Amino acid sequence: MTRQDTRRTVRGDERAITVTDSIAAGSLVVLAVVLAAGLGLGVLYAPSDGGTDATRANFSYQHFADDSVLVVTFAKGDPITAGDLSIVSGETNRTWAMLANTTESEEVSEGSTIQLTGTGRFGKPITTDTSVRIVYTGGNETRVLSSWPPNSSAG
Repeated sequence: MTRQDTRRTVRGDERAITVTDSIAAGSLVVLAVVLAAGLGLGVLYAPSDGGTDATRANFSYQHFADDSVLVVTFAKGDPITAGDLSIVSGETNRTWAMLANTTESEEVSEGSTIQLTGTGRFGKPITTDTSVRIVYTGGNETRVLSSWPPNSSAG
């Protein structure tokens, strides 16, 4: 009879171990799901480095070489405050507001146009050797939005 008691004890221990292992495995699966969900939400709702909140704008240019004039048009993008846009060429730096003869708080939007000339408010003739950058200086960032000619980076 002692032998039968031993088998029952062993069999009882196996069931206890099986139940304990099942609970442990289930707990690990639940923990993994909770951690994955937390990480996923953290990625979805984490602040971005300018991804979708960054100001976007496209500009088109018309250069009239005979008159040394460059016409800049806000072609597409988010409206931008005129005081937050600077047009830079070498040492020359003017705001869109100054060049458009408008207030600093006026919004620049699709279709807004300025002229860069040596005799106008820009004060510098635009030749084929001149580089022009349009710089956004609003909020907490300073960023070049566009440049002319398109392959230039220096002013």
